[in-house]
Amino acid sequence: MTQAILESYRRQIESGLLRSLDGEAPLRSVLRYHVGLEDERGRRTNATGKLLRPSLVLFVTDELVGNPASALPSAVGLELIHGFSLIHDDIQDRDRIRRGRAAVWTLVGVEQAINAGDLMHALAIATALKSSSAAAARLVEATQEMIEGQCRDLEFECTSVSTADYLAMIDQKTGALLRCAFDLGGIAAGVNGRIQVLLNELGQVVGRAFQIKDDILGIWGHDELLGKATDSDIRRRKKTLPVVQLFERIEADDQVTLRRIYDMQDGPEVAEDDVAWVVDRLNELGVRATCETMVQTHLTEAMARLQELPFSDSAASRMRDLIGFLARRET
Repeated sequence: MTQAILESYRRQIESGLLRSLDGEAPLRSVLRYHVGLEDERGRRTNATGKLLRPSLVLFVTDELVGNPASALPSAVGLELIHGFSLIHDDIQDRDRIRRGRAAVWTLVGVEQAINAGDLMHALAIATALKSSSAAAARLVEATQEMIEGQCRDLEFECTSVSTADYLAMIDQKTGALLRCAFDLGGIAAGVNGRIQVLLNELGQVVGRAFQIKDDILGIWGHDELLGKATDSDIRRRKKTLPVVQLFERIEADDQVTLRRIYDMQDGPEVAEDDVAWVVDRLNELGVRATCETMVQTHLTEAMARLQELPFSDSAASRMRDLIGFLARRET
């Protein structure tokens, strides 16, 4: 039941992705691999992940009495924008694994991976235009905001960051596309006014809960479930929310050690002993509990927004289950 929304639209979305990425032109097979439609040898696979964002577009369209068929191109376009961002993120973060498979740049090199991401971006906008110019314009706006958030995230690696700074960043980097998912559903259904505001606000708080949970899993998750190494954010000195919280509450004597560990200077990854030291301090200061409480707070806010939307009882129940699943997931 918890993933009913995600499974309801999977076949439509995957078919849409296949149409958008069809062909033998350079890099098309790379893009199909990246979204999970093919393996590295071009064989059909079922590794497309949650497909959360496009599923939300179609769900909202359905429940607000729009036409899901007309919304499908914008939903696919949104998923392609998400995919483009991940190709570039993996290059910037030097992540070698994506969803348990080799990241694109490790297969084709950094230069061609950049080209692949750029092509996916162009195909995303071209696909969204098949829904409407309004949908494409909203997607462009969200993409710009997401990229600005990614830029801020990279800047945070070499500067001091407050919790407020961090939340503002994830509202862009993660929240932009989730808000866009709800907005695109509203656009397809022709809603405006208070309903459109509520959809946008719902996307905002779901985005925060989703990203904070990701941050928790990035330190306390399980490698075999995540499909990537845990502690990787600490090793690369990424200032995710738990680390931001640690900087804010650690005692003065330990500040020196923490700042030494997070001093970038283009040095190697953080040593094993230092990773263990950071995790120990996080545990001692109860940072995980604080972050879990923040997830729950945003989950409560999401439920309040959901209650105001004109969804059927069944639809509202499915959305509650999905939001709860995203906030409590282990992958």
